Amino acid sequence: MNSPLLREPRGQRPAPTPDAPGRAVETRELTKRFGRTDALRGLTMQVPAGSVYGLLGRNGAGKSTLMQLLLGLLEPSGGAVRVLGRDPVRDGVDLRQRLGYIPERLPMYEWMTIAQTLRFVAAQYRTWSLPTENALLAKFRLPRERRVRELSRGQRALLALILAMAHDPELVLLDECTSGMDVLARAEFDRSVIDALHESGRTVLFASHQIRELERLCDWVGILHEGRMLLQMPVEELKASVKMLRLGAGVESLPGLTILERRRLGREWLLTVRGWTDAPGAPALEVIDLTLEEIFAALVSHQEAQP
Repeated sequence: MNSPLLREPRGQRPAPTPDAPGRAVETRELTKRFGRTDALRGLTMQVPAGSVYGLLGRNGAGKSTLMQLLLGLLEPSGGAVRVLGRDPVRDGVDLRQRLGYIPERLPMYEWMTIAQTLRFVAAQYRTWSLPTENALLAKFRLPRERRVRELSRGQRALLALILAMAHDPELVLLDECTSGMDVLARAEFDRSVIDALHESGRTVLFASHQIRELERLCDWVGILHEGRMLLQMPVEELKASVKMLRLGAGVESLPGLTILERRRLGREWLLTVRGWTDAPGAPALEVIDLTLEEIFAALVSHQEAQP
């Protein structure tokens, strides 16, 4: 819940590095068990301060469990977690003043108007900004007198975005918040988030399986699979590293490259590889760029094929 989340568009400035001063989120060997089920299994991640970080994973990968741990709503079974340098369980009350959060299910009182909802939530934050609230209401064209029960799923998400931003948080957590929206509502929400991100340097952590959305929004990405982090790196570095190669007959080895997928195409081969930036001299007939969604699928399939 928070204020205009603005930053320069991705690609116009270098992505923050996890070694730069300040990590908004850091976990080390973080585990969470529910009975005999391991939801998170030794998760180590760093979210650089000032980044827009996309946490990708299938449903059930552990994304929502991680979000609840970051908010201090769950206690770890093992390992360590720090959010803005604080322990989210021990320092949860003070820490949540510095966080904005939009969950998958948007809990609101149906009978309240938008104005009543805003006043109800504003009372919980010391730094609530009425000018920010007014600016976002105007930007999203939400009438104060409208009742929550009269709002569409997309309008509810926009109201939740105001609630997550109007107290000017340092870190905003978005957990599958576009689930259940139709294509047009998702596109509108994405545009609103991009506009809000455009002028602020705050840190944003998106958790989603809607990978196409995150590719437009994020400068960092982490891929979570079965409770473990497969990789995390700047989006553009990942897209430069993972390519599809069209190879002619007779090419028997590709030194320096990890083959994620291979497919026969007549006398040729189509190979999806990782490590292209380290071995750009491979004898390919064609080098094909991949979307983040295609890269995610290749990496997860490769992981699942391991013994």
